[in-house]
Amino acid sequence: MRLVFCMSGIGISVWAIVIPYTKIRFQLDDGTLGLVLLAGGSGGVAVMPLAGMAVARWGSRTCIIATTLMMCLLLPALGNAPSPLAFTALLFIYGANFGALDIAMNAQGAVVEEMSGRLHMSGFHACYSLGTLAVALAASLLLKLGSTVPLVCVASAVTVLLGLTQSVRLVPKSGDAPPSGRNFARPNRQALVLGLCCYAAFMTEGATTDWSTIFLRFSRNMAIDSATLGYAAYAVMTTLARLTGDRLAMRFGQPAVMRLGVALGVAGFALAVLVPSGLAGIIGFGLVGFGTGNIVPLVFSAAARVPGMAAHHSMPAVVGIGYAGFLTGPVMIGFVANHFGLGTAFGVDAVLLGLSFFAARSVA
Repeated sequence: MRLVFCMSGIGISVWAIVIPYTKIRFQLDDGTLGLVLLAGGSGGVAVMPLAGMAVARWGSRTCIIATTLMMCLLLPALGNAPSPLAFTALLFIYGANFGALDIAMNAQGAVVEEMSGRLHMSGFHACYSLGTLAVALAASLLLKLGSTVPLVCVASAVTVLLGLTQSVRLVPKSGDAPPSGRNFARPNRQALVLGLCCYAAFMTEGATTDWSTIFLRFSRNMAIDSATLGYAAYAVMTTLARLTGDRLAMRFGQPAVMRLGVALGVAGFALAVLVPSGLAGIIGFGLVGFGTGNIVPLVFSAAARVPGMAAHHSMPAVVGIGYAGFLTGPVMIGFVANHFGLGTAFGVDAVLLGLSFFAARSVA
């Protein structure tokens, strides 16, 4: 199961590598690229209800295998798209496929937790983070050695295929939660609360990914090679938080871990924004990663246990709202920054994240 999360991390990391390559290749301006990027997130949001239906019908293991195979086909295609329009269409399909994989692997993770009677979701998401970091480092090395982005895409697809050979170890459909008789179900109050917590966490992830380097470069006057350390600190600390999250949640309870995480995340934003120092900014973004790293795993784990809803209804609802945060968050940050400054924009993010503190009991 950990390998599946690692493979999905590989997939999202390659996506991040292909985006700037495509911008340069087709000479896209920032506005056009922003519209292109909407295709990936929109595909992920659009597929959520269908993904839940697919998991209910065929089981999470079958859906994981199918979507991972599709990802292996799409990765080389993204790196060799013949035109911006073709790339946009492929990105929409890739986003939809990745969204379905996200639902299936988290549903499988929830089954593993239920069968074992222990929390595993933070550890699974740590493997996702490790996959993204491994590909980022490997791709950087390969490109420095003279490789090309399309070859990196192919190598990543082959790596994922090799990992997929271990899919026989996944829990079969008989272990999934029994499906309900309905194809769709309106999210109840707890599902909506969890979804909004997921929205805040995903918005923070998207905002930090897209804007932390820009903040350190232009608001703290750091050189570009040093400014990238803000996101690096965020990514590394997110991984460290997830490696320890399951043990902490088992010992102190999920709500306590979530409240502490939210407090650390808000404190990290405050440090980065209020202290006019590049080093403080790097440490601050690291705190944001360490604080928020376990929020999404805790929310996903709770999403499979929402009272009154089948898991294949509640999980897509919660994850879909979260994806909306990843999609709209960076855009909102850019809009606020354009009128009031990037520091104020991060402050708005911190306030929205802070509201999750009062909803922490929903993850119990």
